[in-house]
Amino acid sequence: MNCSHVRLMIERFNECFRFYREVIGLPTTYRPDASGPYAEFALGGDKCLGLFDRATMQKALDGPNAPLPLLSDTRVALCFEVDDVDAEAVRLRALGVEVEIAPRNHEPWGMRTTYLRDPTGNLIELYSALKP
Repeated sequence: MNCSHVRLMIERFNECFRFYREVIGLPTTYRPDASGPYAEFALGGDKCLGLFDRATMQKALDGPNAPLPLLSDTRVALCFEVDDVDAEAVRLRALGVEVEIAPRNHEPWGMRTTYLRDPTGNLIELYSALKP
């Protein structure tokens, strides 16, 4: 498991994008402009900061098993890359962890994801690349 990035769910994408790029001075690694709804900034090494428009992420997470609104009080997500999202979900459930959103594909993102929370309610995304 590799913590690849921290993601902030934000309302004012353009303003936040400019803040992290122009004020803080972080270089972009994905989407070099403020068009959104998602961008990444280099934090050093292989870690990055992701910005995601809150409404767009909520829409992507909505589904038949999604507790709404999942992001109502969530501002940050820890994102971990794993080899197999489904196997991790099974492993975590066996340990008594509640998986809030079962593994599913996000074709536009090119990844498979599942979501859970730590004991204090912080959102955790587990993801892996979609298999061809």
